[in-house]
Amino acid sequence: MNKRIRLETAAEQDAKQIMELMIVVEGDETAKWYENGERPYIPGYDSEDMQKYHARDGRYYKILLDEALAGVILISTTGREHARIDRFYIHPAVQGQRIGTVVLELIESLYPQVRLWTLDTPQKSPRNHHFYEKNGYTVAAEDEDERYYEKAVAEPDEPLNSGEFTREKNYSGHNFRECNLQEADFYSANLHQASFSNVNMGSTTFQNINLSRTRITNTNMSDSIIGDSNLSGVEICHVSLAGAYLHDIHLKKGDQQQPLVIERCEMKNSTISNSDLSNLTITGCHTDGMSIDGILVSDLLKAYHSKSSEE
Repeated sequence: MNKRIRLETAAEQDAKQIMELMIVVEGDETAKWYENGERPYIPGYDSEDMQKYHARDGRYYKILLDEALAGVILISTTGREHARIDRFYIHPAVQGQRIGTVVLELIESLYPQVRLWTLDTPQKSPRNHHFYEKNGYTVAAEDEDERYYEKAVAEPDEPLNSGEFTREKNYSGHNFRECNLQEADFYSANLHQASFSNVNMGSTTFQNINLSRTRITNTNMSDSIIGDSNLSGVEICHVSLAGAYLHDIHLKKGDQQQPLVIERCEMKNSTISNSDLSNLTITGCHTDGMSIDGILVSDLLKAYHSKSSEE
């Protein structure tokens, strides 16, 4: 194939074009592999905001074929040596032209430090199974819905299972694998830009910690408590807050107050009480059944519009 294939990091302004591509891809996969009303599970495929969210981490790539958008690939890394292909889609009009094989080669060259690549793909897509196996991936596990693949690029370093960590030793850039650090105590430790992945941190305590500009994704924090903390500028998105309890929160940052912005959130049957909602603005929201001090918002709006029409 003489056509030129290259990768370009997706930007937020590409969101609409990528969304339109994903709508075509989802429709094609539905027609080819699904029946009885079933559809492939591609979260946010038809959402511009989801495409923007993926683009923010710098690992969402447009696949360009002669400078035209032909697909996308999304990479997530857990640690320095493990990467996962979260999304990999090519426009149906250009499938079967070895584009996918070239893209996998390009991705591996972009992440030379990665020793193990993983991904999952639907059981209903034998075409994907053949493609990944042809490109060196082997089946690690499978269930009724998904087949899980991996590709080992190199052997990992020898595991570090024991040893005393002291001030005198410099572990900067060191990779800790298969370590048992249960009940470990880190004090006055510099963990700037450290990476924690596939780690059991249940019942862990963080105190007097600087987590500014930290990114937490694909993390189970159910029943956790975050208190007495500075979360100014924090962004919480694409998460489940079922049963969450938010209380005693202020909007001060230094000497100034900065407004809280909540958008595209499901808050059905939620309760806001004993809160300062001065100058709160609600726009474009579904408010059926919403009440303020026991009065339905729909009744308030009806009375307001009736009064306005009389004037």
